[in-house]
This record gives sequence, structure tokens and C-alpha cells, in this order.
Amino acid sequence: MPQNKKVTMKDIAEKLDVSIVTVSKALAGKEGVGDKLREEIKEVATQLGYVFKKNTDAELVNKNIGVLIAERFVGDESFYLSVYQKLLLEMTQRGMIGILEVIRTDDENEGNLPSLISLSTVEHLIVLGEMKRPFLESLEKSGKNVILFDFENEDFDFDAVVGDNVNGGYLMTRYLYKQGITDLAFVGNYKSTRSILDRYLGFRKYLIMKDEKFDEKNVIMDRLDDGLHIDIVLPKRMPQGFVCNCDISAVKLIKALEEKGYRVPEDVAVVGYDDFAGASNENIGLTTYRVNTEEMIYQCINIIEQRLQNPDYRHGTSVSYGRLIERKTGLRNGKPRS
Repeated sequence: MPQNKKVTMKDIAEKLDVSIVTVSKALAGKEGVGDKLREEIKEVATQLGYVFKKNTDAELVNKNIGVLIAERFVGDESFYLSVYQKLLLEMTQRGMIGILEVIRTDDENEGNLPSLISLSTVEHLIVLGEMKRPFLESLEKSGKNVILFDFENEDFDFDAVVGDNVNGGYLMTRYLYKQGITDLAFVGNYKSTRSILDRYLGFRKYLIMKDEKFDEKNVIMDRLDDGLHIDIVLPKRMPQGFVCNCDISAVKLIKALEEKGYRVPEDVAVVGYDDFAGASNENIGLTTYRVNTEEMIYQCINIIEQRLQNPDYRHGTSVSYGRLIERKTGLRNGKPRS
């Protein structure tokens, strides 16, 4: 072995005819390698001139996980901040440390990376909620290990963990339709995020299956294309029911309806999505679709742990299935079905 060539784990693995993963575990002191083989690996590594990293450095790289959230997703009632809190708890139980950084809108649009990217002790990143293309391009060039949470983008070689958005939108629409509520509107700007688009596609899919015509005028905006939330403007012609892309918009819609004298669900039915709206929906009884955030968080942590054992590990896209939660606002005339 030439002295000017840096010895790698691959060199050690080839010398002993074992996998790189086995060498990595042995040198890191992890389980899964017999004592005899572990000592043999260390001995060969020393003979070849392998430079051992200090345990403290390796532990920091393994433990520190960067978590990124777009500024537009942060507010008093933020779904992604609630996800981060749950994610932090799971990380703590796995011996990891979550480092949160909120990405300003200008930085997201211009592809400016946050300061934690420059930290040598942060190799793994979780992006909570959809980010703009310039930012994703910069992330890809950074060389960090990236996991997308609640969205995917086929143009980038990132692992992703998503909910069953198309299926969820389909089921919420079917739920209202089976109660005879067939004149429906959709609340949400599907140009804003892929998750909203997928929920809208599920909504349209069910209507197509039932040969129901749909006018695009019945898509009610709840935010601008850049994700900034706006006041909901009620349609001039009131439908029988609304399928909302998220609970926060559903709650805003219900308040707007009540201000105009409409009763929910006696006059018009409303269903949400996520099973989240902070404290504001406690007395509303919102019928919604519960996203399985616990399973999605587990998948994220599992991907990171797999990568720690094998840097070349790729998972692809993982889909976590949720379920419909029946409460008051989606019931026909406010009464449970017989």
C-alpha cells in the first residue's frame, strides 16, 4: 500500500474479504461483529496505516441530525413544528440530537444554505415540508444525506417519507358522497405543494369514478402559490360540502361559514386533513384524516440508522397510511349514520 494513499475501509474490507459495513461496525465498536473478527479487523487496519477517527468526533456525526423547516410553515399553529417536537422525542430515545433551523423565504428561493450545513458534525438532514427547487438543488450539491418528510421530488436523488395523500383525499371525498353529500368543493391551492396536489387528485379521482362533473371554480383558495395563507372567500353558490386540504384551513372555513350564518354540519358539511389544528378545533369536532406522523417519523429515523451502518444505503420513497376520524362536522345533519 503506497504511503501517500489514504487507507479506506474498502481497503481493509478487501484485505479480509468482508463487507465495508462489517469493517465500519468493527471500527466503530458497534454490535453485529464477533470479537475475534473485530480484533482481526483492527489489527489489519493498523498494519495498513488506517487513520482512526476519535470516538468523540464519530459519535457527534452519528448523533447530530439537522432538521430544516421553511419559514412559511412556521406560525402559532404549525403542523411541522408539532412534527418536529415528536421527532425530537424519538431522536432522544435513539441517542440522537436534533438541530432545528428555519429557512427564510429569500434563502429558500435563492438556494442559500443554512449555517448548520457547514458543521462537520452534521451529515444527516431531514426537510420537514416542501422546499423550493433552488434550495433542493443546493442541498443536493452539499453532499449531505437528505430525507424529505411529507413530500417527494422525483428530480432529486433523495429518500422521502410521505403520507398516502391521494388515497386520503379519495377516502374523505367518498365519506361525504356516501352520505348523499355529492355537491362538493375543494379548499386548497394545489399549486402550492405536492401534498395538496395529491390530496386534490384523490378528491378528483373519486368524482371521476362516480362520473361527477366538477367546475374548477369550486376550488377555494386558502393560500398563495408561494404558500402564504390568505383569508378564505366563500363561493357565491354554496355547495353541500367542502373537502379541505388541511385542518387549519378547515377551521378557518368553518369560522367563515358561521360568520355568514351557516351551520356546520346542519347546512353544510366540512372535512379536514392531518388531524391537527392546535387548540382551535377542540370544540368544533372536526371530521378529518389522521396522518400517521408517528410511522413517518419512525421511517425517517430508520433510514438514518441504516445509513450509519452503510453510507451507500438508499431507501427510496416510503408511504405511511393514515385513517379517517369521524367527528361532528362531516356528518349528514349532524347525526351519526345508522
